[in-house]
Amino acid sequence: MPHPKLCVPSIIFFIALARAPAEGQTISSPYSFVEHSKEWAISVGKSDLNPGQLGLGPRDATTASGHFGVAFGGAMSFDVDATMFLADRDVLDVSRPVDDRSIGRTKFNILLTDFKLRLNLTGQRTWHGFQPFVIFGGGLALAAYTDRTLELATDMSRDEWYEFGTKFTASFGGGLNYHVSDRISLRLDGLMNLWKISTPLGWRTVANDPDGTNPDGEWVGIKSFKLGAAWRL
Repeated sequence: MPHPKLCVPSIIFFIALARAPAEGQTISSPYSFVEHSKEWAISVGKSDLNPGQLGLGPRDATTASGHFGVAFGGAMSFDVDATMFLADRDVLDVSRPVDDRSIGRTKFNILLTDFKLRLNLTGQRTWHGFQPFVIFGGGLALAAYTDRTLELATDMSRDEWYEFGTKFTASFGGGLNYHVSDRISLRLDGLMNLWKISTPLGWRTVANDPDGTNPDGEWVGIKSFKLGAAWRL
């Protein structure tokens, strides 16, 4: 009969020996389950804004966004975004020659709030930490700040001022989440928004548009790229 002092080391040795082959057969999965269904995020980016065929609308912008998302149904999420476009626009005087209408450039900021559905292409899991997605939805955009210094300085008629107003928007795009940890992720978005550019009434008079070629309005595309970080809870 073995000495009692040798029993415990022997048992530990045989358990370790039996466990080693089992561990050697374990294959780690590249997929990880996303435990938390809600997230808050912030992001910054750049946007290419189409000013329309008459050049009245805002142009290139820097963007800052806040985001809240809730996952449901495994692969789907519902997102609410608020984005500020810090843009510029050319102030145009319709009474001047077509090739010399710009009297300067001023600030023009737009606030966009939209609601989107996000389809996570790997479901409620990540692949090596990556979770690609596509998104689509719509919302409202409105002018948050308009610099009228040049219109006032040149005594431009009020009906020739460009007004953005409040616009319905459509949005679609895609991106990639990279999960740094259980709760923190980095996010890259590529987005296309659509909204309507309206032509001021003063640009559609017989005096300023004798051929009637200026449109009442037109839908334009806005291309944006954003990089942000999210906290999941």
